Amino acid sequence: MRICYLLGGFTDNGGIGRVTSILANSLCKDQEYAIYALSFFDTHKQDLYHMEPEIIRNHLFADPLNMRKAILTGGIKRLKAYLNENDIDILIACGALYYPISILACRGGKTRCICWEHSNVSNAKDHSFQLLCRRFGAKNADIVVTLTKHDQKSFTGEYGIGNVAQIYNPIDEEAIRHVKDYNESSKKILSVGRLSYQKNFELLVEIAKEILPRNPGWSWDIYGQGDLKDLLQERIVSYGLESRLTLKGQVGNLYELYNDYSMLVMTSRYEGFPMTLLEGMAFGLPLISFDILTGPNEIIRDGENGYLIDPFSKEAMIACVNKLISDSALRANMSKYGKNDCGRFRLDAIEKEWKMIFNELLRSNGGN
Repeated sequence: MRICYLLGGFTDNGGIGRVTSILANSLCKDQEYAIYALSFFDTHKQDLYHMEPEIIRNHLFADPLNMRKAILTGGIKRLKAYLNENDIDILIACGALYYPISILACRGGKTRCICWEHSNVSNAKDHSFQLLCRRFGAKNADIVVTLTKHDQKSFTGEYGIGNVAQIYNPIDEEAIRHVKDYNESSKKILSVGRLSYQKNFELLVEIAKEILPRNPGWSWDIYGQGDLKDLLQERIVSYGLESRLTLKGQVGNLYELYNDYSMLVMTSRYEGFPMTLLEGMAFGLPLISFDILTGPNEIIRDGENGYLIDPFSKEAMIACVNKLISDSALRANMSKYGKNDCGRFRLDAIEKEWKMIFNELLRSNGGN
């Protein structure tokens, strides 16, 4: 079976590239599958995520360009030719931006198209045509795969369709290999994500301003890069927190660092299904997040492995972080619960769900 993922690529930090690499790397070890990873264009940058050599890599365009120009300059025909030349059975459009070009390229051929949603049905902030692309995908894909049960129901209700499946993102097995015993003595708080509007780190700085001065010895690290770096750093300096609230930038060894931290805090305005919470859970870090749409409330069991906070209550977030800071036994209990509960996100279970969908699609296509 020949499976092709179409996505922006693997050179920039983000959940789509990360989870696609995890699944592709695992599937390519099964001799029944040939895995193709087709980047929309060549960024001429080094991959951020490891890809196994068995995965057949290529790009649709040699240089960066936007989707509108790509379609107007023959992108659909180019993608259709690629699918035919490589005898692709299933094309997975990774993210709403790629739904229209993928569906139109598959039309009239043997390739079946999966639209893999990486945000939530109401989000329209990632690009200007997001809602139109999502609607087109919902109405024309062979199947839509959502990340959460909430969004599966939302897609069904919003678009009146029945061909919607739900599959969680998996925890990277490489992360699990780095897990150690929980460090109860750690006084370090962790946050991870792009320094962008979505992640709402401006509010995190305001929260840290209230917490860190009142808790000597504690510090807070943020891993990631993005357009808001300078703004965030200016605020950190203006509050005199530069020695305790640190922008660590993008690192390649984050799995080796999780064990150093006491808890993980996420302040996002919106998510699809946040990988950072999954990874924090695997490492046994108590999790604190706003109860946004979608993702956190299908990972965090409130009061068991962390806390869900009313969006976007700064006071409630401060109270929960302070509660964990003051109670090492509570942190340890939440750590144990999280590690015991993360089996539902293990890669082998998630991979089986994907294979079931692949098989069902091909059976409905006459076994081609």
